[in-house]
Amino acid sequence: MTRAKEITNDIAQNMNTQKVLFRILLISSGVLFSVYIYMVGSITFNVIARKSLENTITELTSHVNKLELTYLNNINLIDKNYAVSKGFVDVHENIFAERSTNRVAIR
Repeated sequence: MTRAKEITNDIAQNMNTQKVLFRILLISSGVLFSVYIYMVGSITFNVIARKSLENTITELTSHVNKLELTYLNNINLIDKNYAVSKGFVDVHENIFAERSTNRVAIR
């Protein structure tokens, strides 16, 4: 007889082997079911979190757009009189700073 036929006959005739195989089948089914429930739950919570983040992004984008509109409206209000009222003065002699690239520091 081949080894496969011996194992098959042992399973068919030995009740203890059948009980052990049945317990292994039940335990593996329970473990696989638990893993399945965990995966489905994880996917569900991740989808809910993603939807929440998408709503937050939409709200923040809307808020940024409102701030940009406020900025664009207020930039038109800035003129010379507004600058003087805030303490700015006219400069008659412009002083510019420049960097000379002709000089190199040597140590």
